[in-house]
Amino acid sequence: MTVIAVTLVFMVLLGAFTLGYQVYQLVVLDAKSRGLKHPKFWGIFSIGGNNGGGGLVLYLLGRNRYPSHMTDDVRKICCSRKKKSALSLCFIVAGTIGLISIALFGNPGSFF
Repeated sequence: MTVIAVTLVFMVLLGAFTLGYQVYQLVVLDAKSRGLKHPKFWGIFSIGGNNGGGGLVLYLLGRNRYPSHMTDDVRKICCSRKKKSALSLCFIVAGTIGLISIALFGNPGSFF
């Protein structure tokens, strides 16, 4: 039981770290395509807010003043990063459901 719980915790952590990385990369690509100064700063700022999403919200609000000049190659990369972000979210959700199942029922197989 403990091995399963530890595996699920690592699954959630893996999903969280990869989601943060993908969001960072998406913001850097977007900031570069809009011609913003210091795109890596905006990437770090977007994932490093105190309340978990404040930096990303500020970036999304502030970027509207700059038009996007994204090429087709960059659009393909962004689409790939969005799919990887969705996969990361699936890892987080699956691990969290498993952990809740263990906490409530003591056996992850008894949930279904």
